Amino acid sequence: MKVNERFNWAVEMLHVDPDDRILEIGCGHGIAVSLIAPRLKKGFITAIDSSPAMIDKAIRKNEGIKASFINGSLTEAPITDRQFDKIFAFNVNVFHKDAEKELDLIREYLAPLGALYIFHQPPPTDDIEVAKSFADKISTELQKGGFLIRDVLYKRISPSPCVCVISQPAALRKHASAVA
Repeated sequence: MKVNERFNWAVEMLHVDPDDRILEIGCGHGIAVSLIAPRLKKGFITAIDSSPAMIDKAIRKNEGIKASFINGSLTEAPITDRQFDKIFAFNVNVFHKDAEKELDLIREYLAPLGALYIFHQPPPTDDIEVAKSFADKISTELQKGGFLIRDVLYKRISPSPCVCVISQPAALRKHASAVA
């Protein structure tokens, strides 16, 4: 089965290290998990989704792959690990509006120097300005939540350009600068 280009791009942007501890928010069918898990050696991936049907599909799709799947929203899911190196979400609408609770949890879940990657692909359009508008909305919410924007990346993919906003909690970014 051919994987949608947006998933390949997202995994490429994550720069998965074999030791990474990764959390995916809103895993859907588990496509990203199937691309990331084989790259992990000592690391692991945990994927959550609020839909029981999506979690069931993700588990079936990734049978035999070392990954954990949790049914529930970010604010409700029983996530026990609090040291993720990378947390990411693709087309999760909570990051376009008031995401205060979610960002507080993400700050707790991130390891020192960990990063949050928010990906979005808007409805079909050739207009890069639409993707830029989403990037601005996402960046604003992240900044309101105490995150510093590390990078904003764009990729022209059919049927719409994608955006990736990479951020870190402000306190972690300041720590990283002091250590460097």
